Amino acid sequence: MTDSRLHTALHGLFRIGVLVTLCIAPTQWALEVRPKFYLSPADLALAFTAGVWFLDILVTRTWRRLLPLPPWPLLLFVALACASALIAPFKLLAVKDLVQYAEYFVVGYWVFSAFLRDGERSARQALTALGIVTALVLGLALAHYFTPAVETLKVRGTFGNRNVLGGFLALALPLLFGGVLGVRPLWGKILLTLMLLAGLTVNLSGAAYFAVAGVIVCMAAARGPKWFIPVAALLIAWQAFVLPRLPRENDIAHFRSLALYSDSGAVERRYPDWQAAYSMTITHPWLGVGLGNYQKHVGQYYDNIPRQTGPSEPDIQNLYLVLAASAGLPALLAFLVLLICPIQALRTAVRDGSDSRFS
Repeated sequence: MTDSRLHTALHGLFRIGVLVTLCIAPTQWALEVRPKFYLSPADLALAFTAGVWFLDILVTRTWRRLLPLPPWPLLLFVALACASALIAPFKLLAVKDLVQYAEYFVVGYWVFSAFLRDGERSARQALTALGIVTALVLGLALAHYFTPAVETLKVRGTFGNRNVLGGFLALALPLLFGGVLGVRPLWGKILLTLMLLAGLTVNLSGAAYFAVAGVIVCMAAARGPKWFIPVAALLIAWQAFVLPRLPRENDIAHFRSLALYSDSGAVERRYPDWQAAYSMTITHPWLGVGLGNYQKHVGQYYDNIPRQTGPSEPDIQNLYLVLAASAGLPALLAFLVLLICPIQALRTAVRDGSDSRFS
């Protein structure tokens, strides 16, 4: 096979790999290859796709395709994570997290940037794949929501529970609202609005729900009063009149997921966990206790904090506190800057009028 034919085959395989990765990423299922060491299907798909892309670069000797390098916040975050891994007492746990961070934030950036540089068709394909998989997650979550035998915690879509589903919706729903703002065909706006309403219905995690509502209000405000006023009014009406009348009494579910005290008067389990993580952070502010070593150390930071006995609700730990406690405050700040970067990119896109691609 000539280099050009091999390049064509590798490039086609690369494109398929990117779309497959996007489609199988929204799930919490993973293969436990060894105790406490998990690999998700998306991890494997992304690694395979990156391998195909690097092989194509090697075959064609087009090293310039490695440029531009990932933005500096991504590189800084991974570098700080690496520094924290060097001081971690349990090195295997640190290496596991470090490999995942490098794959997600460096390799993933290269792969998806290369895919999007192929042109507008690639962007449309990526958005279509994301739209389809989001619709499937919402459809399954709606089935859970309207099945009385399914407890509130298990309204989860393709994830393990409502808390992880809420994390996914916190990322997906603002994108859907961005589509409502950006697409021009009326049918597109209607479809995305219906998906957005479905997401607001099945989101039973109070923190994720109010985060989504806040982001949507900010996005509407950025477009001026003609968007801000109706969107804010609709969200208030949704909160006051719709949520209390839904089958799960969503307003009560949101309150209970954030309440400081349980019905028995005891402090909910999430807050002692957060306090222990904060105590760990201020004790080890620079590099934390070591990347991936949070669970190995958190027990000694509870002190005399009163807390309930027995198992706690899964996935209620605070991501930012866990990151600060395990990798240090500099890593947390780099991560926050990393999250802000897409906002600046969006501002640039709006200023340049590049949203015309959605017409």
